[in-house]
Amino acid sequence: MKIHVGAYAASAGLDEAAEADLYAGLAGLGVAGLEQPFFGALHRRDEGWLIGQIRPDWSLVLTTLPGTMDRLSADGHFGLASADRDARRRAVDYVEAARLAVEKLHGALGRRAVRAVMVHSAPRLGGSGAKASVEAFADSLTDLRGRDWQGATLLVEHCDAAVPSLEPDKGFLRIEDDVLAARLSSGKTPVSVAINWGRSAVETRSAEGPLEHIARAVQADMLGALFFSGAAPAHPDYGAWRDSHVPFSTTVPESLLTPAAAKAALAAAGACPILGLKLQTKPASLPVPQRLAVIQAGLNALR
Repeated sequence: MKIHVGAYAASAGLDEAAEADLYAGLAGLGVAGLEQPFFGALHRRDEGWLIGQIRPDWSLVLTTLPGTMDRLSADGHFGLASADRDARRRAVDYVEAARLAVEKLHGALGRRAVRAVMVHSAPRLGGSGAKASVEAFADSLTDLRGRDWQGATLLVEHCDAAVPSLEPDKGFLRIEDDVLAARLSSGKTPVSVAINWGRSAVETRSAEGPLEHIARAVQADMLGALFFSGAAPAHPDYGAWRDSHVPFSTTVPESLLTPAAAKAALAAAGACPILGLKLQTKPASLPVPQRLAVIQAGLNALR
């Protein structure tokens, strides 16, 4: 089983030398490649340095969520699903910058390494004052699907939706809306849906929610990726029902992500094209060998 690892979630607080050690350590874990964040650049410190860490046999899944959240902090209407036309255009322009980053990355590596690019149904709903719609999101997807992604597909990654009486973490559109927007869109670039186990658990406050969301995507023949992060009802470091990429319960006992829960999700997902693992390691002082051990434990649980 080949798995893409979101190494950036495990690298918080590391200097350049230690972060290089983390990437070098991943090379020995037999991973498929990386889930790589896009903030407006491919790395917050040094994009060229990051490109140098990518192994020749690795493929990449680029996620635009970190940059989306950065922009939402200053622009509450920002998002591909926004009912505000200008804010939606700003979001499309941001994802276009990610497309140009794919071109740059491919040129630097001399190969088409990016397998997929994740996009999201921002803005945040649930009392924020912003509005979103399936139609607006589908229009954005159609625009983006008409562009040249150099072989990469688009993934609509479902984040926790706004639920009445609950404080959301992301608060984007419902899984039904994400699936429908993808189906309503058109274009030469393929699009499908990605489920993150932890984000679905945060939304539904349960370990059953991820299975429900996987089932909806599978029933629509739209499941393109399944990523594993955990969630916890309460934890002094990871918070209560936060999208904080909690490790497996074998590492953090409070986590709802148990090996049995992962096994059930994998069974429900069937022959899912892309599998991923994204775990945040805490505390920030944790040395690289211990961070790699957390990732290895997660890989072991999935395998």
